[in-house]
Amino acid sequence: MKNKTEYEQLLTVILDDLSVCLRYTPNRENDLLCFMEQYLKGNSENRPRILKELRACMDGGEYANPYLAYQHYGEQEVRLLEQLLCDYAIDMKICADKELVLTNLITAINELQNKCCGQLLDNWRKDHLTQLVVSVAKEVAFPSALSLIDSNSRW
Repeated sequence: MKNKTEYEQLLTVILDDLSVCLRYTPNRENDLLCFMEQYLKGNSENRPRILKELRACMDGGEYANPYLAYQHYGEQEVRLLEQLLCDYAIDMKICADKELVLTNLITAINELQNKCCGQLLDNWRKDHLTQLVVSVAKEVAFPSALSLIDSNSRW
């Protein structure tokens, strides 16, 4: 595949970006803000737990990752996306029905995006994902990939 390096680079960029959101690095100031937001927006049942974490953060103690409440995907979903994209690249080379291969990929990614409450693919990742999918399609002479993505994707 002529554009294999482009495909590999785009895949790495997307996967690295997804993974960096899974790696938490404590930052007391940002964490305090996050806990305060959760406290203010939280229901009365959750407030005592949030307040305990907020106090630990303020006092320099150990506290839970405040961003877990916002995380709707994990390593499993990232690996599944990677597998879908790797299989897509292979299937586009060996299958005669390129439109079916691409439609199946779009459907699978739509389902994954829904499972992750729409949080897996933000606009930046969507752009890179579209570039990746189109680059593979161009390599196998399937020019209508972009229109198929635009008409069927929910990402």
